[in-house]
Amino acid sequence: TLACILATRIYESTEVRALVDIGTNGEVVMGSKDKLVACSAPAGPAFEGAEISHGMRGAVGAIERAKFVDGDFEFAVIGNVPAIGICGSGLIDICSELIAAGVMDLTGRLCKKDVGGLSKSLRKRLRVTDEGTEIILVTSAASGKKESVTLTQKDIRELQFAKAAIASGIDVVMRELGVDVNDLQEIFLAGSFGSYINPQSARVIGLVPPISVKNIKAVGNAAGEGAKIALLSFRQRNIAYELPRFVEYHELSGRADFNDAFIDVLNFPDLLQLGIE
Repeated sequence: TLACILATRIYESTEVRALVDIGTNGEVVMGSKDKLVACSAPAGPAFEGAEISHGMRGAVGAIERAKFVDGDFEFAVIGNVPAIGICGSGLIDICSELIAAGVMDLTGRLCKKDVGGLSKSLRKRLRVTDEGTEIILVTSAASGKKESVTLTQKDIRELQFAKAAIASGIDVVMRELGVDVNDLQEIFLAGSFGSYINPQSARVIGLVPPISVKNIKAVGNAAGEGAKIALLSFRQRNIAYELPRFVEYHELSGRADFNDAFIDVLNFPDLLQLGIE
């Protein structure tokens, strides 16, 4: 996290900026040259595809992008091969598109196939099981038989828990800084996973605050870049030694208000409040 701060230089910013390194533990740093506040949010492994029924890491065969076009899904698959699973960026895109299409409500519940207004293609994708409604994403021939890549109600709940952990961490540091979303100039998404997230999808599911999409920026492997900067520059290395004194860290598990903040952001945000129709 220190290396990410060094690489993004948010400690020099005159405006309030946020750095979010998304992973099993989501590291959140926010502030400016006046003050930096940080926390570590326990997101769990859903963003890496773990605990998702057809989840996988970002490898060949993983759905990495999804979009509704003419009433049905279009997918981008890593390696341009038949899909065998869903990676984190694809999971976020799929849920974002389901919300926008009205297939999933703000509590995360998938609608039944007899609900009016759904296209014929979407009705075919919805399937009721003993565990609840699920949506069939892809049916492909594998090992001589047809196997479906699906998104289940449980998968959606796993995503909600993961995004709520990050979002509640952001909420806590904003309160500690005494700022709101209107004060937030930019959000930097760090890490290999953060670099592949669609900023609009991140807004729709409530992973990040609803600032302008153009101000949500992927900064790649900021930890690696910061480490190189510290190794190559004596001056930057000295700054790295001093930075921890400037960062105010908050342990979320010990906060009385964390559970309330977590519950508040479990649901997906209202699209009209995000300015999306």
